[in-house]
Amino acid sequence: MAAPTVQRFALNFWTLTVSRILYRAVSVGVAMYLARSLGAAVLGEYATVLNVLTLYLAFADLGVTNLVIRDVSRDTSLSADYLDNFFGLQLLVGVALVFLILGTGWISGYSELLIIALFIGSFGPLFSGLSNAYQGLMNAQQLFYPFAVIEIVCMLVFLAGNVLVVLLGGALLELVAVTSVVSLVKYALGAMWARRFGMRVRRRWDAELIRGMMTAGLPFLLINGAHFAIQRMDVLFLSWTVSEDRVGMYAAASRLIFASLFLVSSVGAMLYPQFSKALQEHRERAAELYARSTVYLTIAGGVTGLLFWQLAPHITAILYGEAFAESARILQILGLFIPLFSLGLAASNVLMVSDAVRHAVYASVIGLLAGAAASPYLIALYEIQGAAYAVLIAEAVAAVLYIGYTRRQLGFALPWRKLAAAALSCALPPMLLSLAGGETGWLQAGAGIAACMLLLFATRVLTRTDVKHVAALAGFRRVS
Repeated sequence: MAAPTVQRFALNFWTLTVSRILYRAVSVGVAMYLARSLGAAVLGEYATVLNVLTLYLAFADLGVTNLVIRDVSRDTSLSADYLDNFFGLQLLVGVALVFLILGTGWISGYSELLIIALFIGSFGPLFSGLSNAYQGLMNAQQLFYPFAVIEIVCMLVFLAGNVLVVLLGGALLELVAVTSVVSLVKYALGAMWARRFGMRVRRRWDAELIRGMMTAGLPFLLINGAHFAIQRMDVLFLSWTVSEDRVGMYAAASRLIFASLFLVSSVGAMLYPQFSKALQEHRERAAELYARSTVYLTIAGGVTGLLFWQLAPHITAILYGEAFAESARILQILGLFIPLFSLGLAASNVLMVSDAVRHAVYASVIGLLAGAAASPYLIALYEIQGAAYAVLIAEAVAAVLYIGYTRRQLGFALPWRKLAAAALSCALPPMLLSLAGGETGWLQAGAGIAACMLLLFATRVLTRTDVKHVAALAGFRRVS
């Protein structure tokens, strides 16, 4: 990469990463606070409502965000028309989602309390959709830091709101209302900040352009919806089959895992417009970027999964207390989701910005169907652990298909020796510790990470050149 590109990547990386770390830390802290203050039953109700809402969030932009980022990153002259019509589309979709969310609660047979909570929470997707119009245009021009700052403000609103609800004796409805207020704040701040960059909605809507955006965004809608559903279907299936306290026991672990995707998700968000430009301008560079980023992402995901595997009992004890000890096993199982997600992330991005976007649809949908088909049987056999196994199956199928389609359709290959060595380097330390009968703990986790890094360098998965490259991307080293 050229020096300005590397510097911009470093700025984007740190602003996104810091904001997401803080936001996830607050999210985990709030979950811990609610679990201790309100108990597993209320946490289970809250998780059920939030998973319905977040499932629809995947459909709120109709896939147009990805389309906007892809097109505007290549041609910035499209910005004004795309912003006007994207905003209008989001307004219409947001209103429709209010009714769809209520219908989901009614069809699912939820109690009156849960349906009222869904109505209150349904305004969250409405305002989030409106803010998507501004955020998509900014991301297309690699302006990530404005919404990183907005995330921090929203984090403070979320924290203060939840603490206030508990102190005032509130419960489910008030907790859900906080999420809608956060979305409203995000929209208001996004609109304000966008004006500083000359992005203002003129409300000059073009029905023909909106229809064209919806048609072109359909593949992205299917991809995002299917992949988001993979991450949310576990709690949804459990809410239909087990008691609310069992859902809460599972949700305590699943929230931690999906909140921990912030690092690889940040990198993926920044790579998306880069892949788009590279495929158009320099195909060989795109292939090299794809191979290198897949190795780096897989290592990051593997190390994170290793930490969760070794520290799960201690994490759940610290965050939730001994009453949630069973969540530790769920945390260990779902920790394997992170390296699977990391492995397929670059491949899915490449497919989405290429002419082979429909193959990314196939991979996402097939992965979702595989997990959904396995869920009832695995939950019947293993109860809440079965839901975790189903999520792993769905993500593994999707990742394998992403990579396979990228190789077949675009001819992009991966360094499989490095990837195999990286997987072995991350998996071997905890395996040896388990075979030796050793206990997990902070010291053992530190030793496991050290052993993992030694293996990565010993097998030449990582070299001094890689360290320098990563240091430059992170802003720790200048690039001439």
